[in-house]
Amino acid sequence: MERAIARDYTVSSQVEIGLTSVGRSDTMPGHKYGPAVRPYYLIHYILSGSGIFKVDNVTYHLHAGQGFLIVPNCQTTYIADKETPWSYVWLGFTGKSAATWLDQINLSETRPVFNSDNSYELANCVNEILTLDKLSMENNLRALSCFFRFLSYIAAGTVANIQQANSEKNQYVTQAIQYISHHLSKVTVESLAQAVNLNRSYLTSLFKQDLDLTPSEYIQNFRITKARHLLESSDISIDQVAEQCGYQRTNSFTRVFKRTYGISPRHYRQQVKIK
Repeated sequence: MERAIARDYTVSSQVEIGLTSVGRSDTMPGHKYGPAVRPYYLIHYILSGSGIFKVDNVTYHLHAGQGFLIVPNCQTTYIADKETPWSYVWLGFTGKSAATWLDQINLSETRPVFNSDNSYELANCVNEILTLDKLSMENNLRALSCFFRFLSYIAAGTVANIQQANSEKNQYVTQAIQYISHHLSKVTVESLAQAVNLNRSYLTSLFKQDLDLTPSEYIQNFRITKARHLLESSDISIDQVAEQCGYQRTNSFTRVFKRTYGISPRHYRQQVKIK
């Protein structure tokens, strides 16, 4: 369980930079989010407590004063510590210049963790955005000014030089994960096994060993969680969401989504827009 305040926004893929999500969460001991896949960038900053951040088959143990970057189309999980559960703020964003801004503050998929002593300032940036009911032109500019201040405080800190908990990454699993992210609309377990030159049975055993999931389960979770976040952060049609996430028929996507989240994609999007 968690106590969260959050807002989600629809952003055109053609913008230079735009906010997709903002919020703050106070988690309960052991609270878990994921595995999940997002179509946009997301930065979390830990205000208090500690927990674990997992990206694909790499694990980071983090605490207050640190933050982490989630990049598009990577499966991640984060878990609050059972003794000292964390509280954090987050900002999600997308746009043609998003990767450039991240590069300038030295964050990337391979450098996802940072340190910062600007806890009050980072939280204040998020709190200011949360006070804006609707992102009109005026409020959107105010929100973006808070976003760039948020990045400036991160830039004033340092990239964390911490030990990855998984020292032995299985390269076959890593290659398979990369293949899934780039071929999600058409990938099957059989085509995945062929892409990494392994038989299906051995590939399955490697996935179970490294991720505690079968390749089929990993692909299914990748598809449905990416679809959920596309519904939240984009204005593309439900047919397009289904197609981008690898569902051959929209009614099949609707059935899987409803079974997973208890609500149809159309009603889910309507609920998100009301918040």
